[in-house]
Amino acid sequence: MSHKGKAVLWGSAGLSLLLLVVALRLFFVWATTLPLDAPVRLDKGETVELPVKVRTLEFDTLAVVFSTGELPLFTVRKLSGGPIWENEQWVEYPPAPLTLAWKLLSPAGELVSAGQGSLGDELTSYGSDEITRAVARIPMQPGDYRLQVQVLDPDARFGEVATRLVFVAPGKGRTWETGVAWWGSVLSGVLLIPLVIICGLLTLHHFIRWRYGAPSAD
Repeated sequence: MSHKGKAVLWGSAGLSLLLLVVALRLFFVWATTLPLDAPVRLDKGETVELPVKVRTLEFDTLAVVFSTGELPLFTVRKLSGGPIWENEQWVEYPPAPLTLAWKLLSPAGELVSAGQGSLGDELTSYGSDEITRAVARIPMQPGDYRLQVQVLDPDARFGEVATRLVFVAPGKGRTWETGVAWWGSVLSGVLLIPLVIICGLLTLHHFIRWRYGAPSAD
């Protein structure tokens, strides 16, 4: 095969692999985007209504996220709960009392489900700069919804901390979509992207030999 043919062959292979990497990345973003991630005020008792877009069955746990980016971890932990190193020992603080009443509505305003929940299990990953506490599990089929939320026991101390209301997954890989998304991301980083680079280098090599080198014997 001539250098021109090899350049076309390796270029086509690299382009195909690159398109696969892009497709896997887009699928990863689609499958792992949270159905809800919006700021919420916990120091007020007003009712807020937020849009929810469910793509997979993975993210079914309503939770509150406390940011530790602007305040000391000690201050945030006193509200969110959890262990704090204090007086040369670990002290476990319980979550501050917080009860949310929620209603899940269809786009037409029909009631899908309703209930109440308080700050529960911590879902935070190690080393995260955020503290996530589960509130309630709300199973939802894929589709669009509206979530009405009211803080039943607002506390002025929550006004000090940036908080968000999210739908998260208590674990990973519970659905095939997220399984494909996570493994596809690993495959892209470990195998596909290096192969794209190799194909690109081989394409460049044969292109240079074709345009500027001696013709190969076919």
